[in-house]
Amino acid sequence: MQYTLDQARILAGLTQKEMAKKMKMSEKTYIQYEKYRRIFRMDQAYLFMKHVNVPFDTIIFFAGQLQNFCSSELHLCSEV
Repeated sequence: MQYTLDQARILAGLTQKEMAKKMKMSEKTYIQYEKYRRIFRMDQAYLFMKHVNVPFDTIIFFAGQLQNFCSSELHLCSEV
């Protein structure tokens, strides 16, 4: 199973505001990552993975991965 950034965060029981604080960024900036308008650097991606406690290779970090995920799992795409 693969998780979008927002799915992984929700699975961890965190709000966007809480995650932004844990990631040491503004909520507005964090939301841009969840909307795939920004891409996490490797150190940020690792920190995100630690906070959500989801394996690194199951998190969709890039818009290209999201497109592949959406085409194979069309029913989940509308939620993203």
